[in-house]
Amino acid sequence: MTIKLSVPAPEQNLTVETRPKQVAEWLAALPLSNLNESSRTILDALSALNRSKVAEDTRLKLLELYRTTISDLMTSLEAQFSGQPLPLPEKSRLIASQARQLQTELAYGYKIILLDQASRKLSFGSNKQLPLVVERAIASLGRMLVVCYQTYAPTPAGVWAEMHILFTYAVEQGIQDESVSDHGRQSSVNLAYKQALLLALLDPYRLMQGEVNKVLEYLTQFGGNAHLQPLMQTSNPSGFFLVRLDSDKPPRALAHDITVTDARTDILLNTIELARLLHQQISQLESGMDPKALLLPFATKDFGYPNLLRRMLKHWGIAPKRLFNRTQHDAKMEICAGIRSIHHFLSGDLSGGVAGRVAEHETTEITLELADSPLDKTSHQTYVSKNWLIINESAGGLALSKDPKTDVQVRVGEIIGLRPENNDAWNIGVVRWVSSENPNHLQLGAQMIAPTATPVTLRPLITSAGTPFQPALLLPEIPALKQPATLVCLRGGFLPQREFLLDQNGVPQNVRATRLLEQTATFDLFEFTPVQA
Repeated sequence: MTIKLSVPAPEQNLTVETRPKQVAEWLAALPLSNLNESSRTILDALSALNRSKVAEDTRLKLLELYRTTISDLMTSLEAQFSGQPLPLPEKSRLIASQARQLQTELAYGYKIILLDQASRKLSFGSNKQLPLVVERAIASLGRMLVVCYQTYAPTPAGVWAEMHILFTYAVEQGIQDESVSDHGRQSSVNLAYKQALLLALLDPYRLMQGEVNKVLEYLTQFGGNAHLQPLMQTSNPSGFFLVRLDSDKPPRALAHDITVTDARTDILLNTIELARLLHQQISQLESGMDPKALLLPFATKDFGYPNLLRRMLKHWGIAPKRLFNRTQHDAKMEICAGIRSIHHFLSGDLSGGVAGRVAEHETTEITLELADSPLDKTSHQTYVSKNWLIINESAGGLALSKDPKTDVQVRVGEIIGLRPENNDAWNIGVVRWVSSENPNHLQLGAQMIAPTATPVTLRPLITSAGTPFQPALLLPEIPALKQPATLVCLRGGFLPQREFLLDQNGVPQNVRATRLLEQTATFDLFEFTPVQA
């Protein structure tokens, strides 16, 4: 098999340190607390190495040194851009770019070794380092994709094509399952490749900030329970995903693929065993079993953790299908983000349209003193709504793009109010995915969860004296969907069986929280029942 991989062309007269001992000492002395300086210095040195002629064994030793330091640095780098509202501030965007380039240069280095050895007439079979070189190249490309997911940036062209090529070559050489050491644990070409495939199946642009790393932790422990197998006919396509090795695309659900398949270049990713294990873990967690007994690699005290597991199961088990076709639009939609902002605009509408309509390319920005509100009576708040362009629309959601002239930031999992043109009613939705290619580009996908909402305030019945009411949204009952009325409050407000005093337009009512339906980084959505005072 002829390997075609992208690597930088050699350059002349570059200054590069090639003695492993000196490089190790230099890396150890770098001021890692200065992230920008250290990452740029490492990037420059690694870039020079990849454009210089160096003996293969020396290059591999140097790459392993750089890789260890970069791995240690990545956690601190990620903290500067992962979890930030989008579009990213300039400093965060720069650090994210450096993190992406560090992984790209690491991949270059390992691909250079692979190409050098592949160009020889001697077989790779005698090279004991081949499994490590291919695993490192795939893992570095995978980590570069992770940075794209964490920043909701598009994935570069060619990355998936190269990962497929690397895996195919490993299979031809019969080394895809050979174990290699990776920071104290065991990995392989097969495992690194499957981790990238499985993460892509989750539609990472729909994951909330911080969830990508949680998924990676899970896959490190349990990703081996998925299996790659030859293309075959299946009576039930659930749990089978098509991987086209001659494409530049991630896997897709077999049930969704209606085109002709080719057994020469197509394989299947089988997630049935992984999905069964995940289902069992969810059931055991819900029954109160200690997470440590399940070998789960991170804390499970947060409500969001079981929710993440259920979403993982949904994608790896029976992949979700689009229930409604999308139609193209060029209309505008007014959007406000967050419970407090939605609460304000709904309250303004109820009191005679205080907020008003947003003119084209304009925003509504209102500073309000809450003197007569049951909320914090000393606070001043500024609320903003802005116009977005509707890209397309379906019965259950919207894709929207922000006006490049406006300054706005959003997060996955944020609740938003949406008001169509020439309409006074605010719909309620949740941001499910975002994409940001540059500071002026921002798109989001919103799932509609209610046609309207009523602004209310909540305060726990059992609480300390002087605790203020908090804003909340009362979502209406939808009998046709057998959907009861629900409440949306700030994250952390829900506790099972917790009783609240609910104030609706001056009318108090006691309610009891019964079932948490969703929790994101910003809100809790739950069912409730009235309680006799």
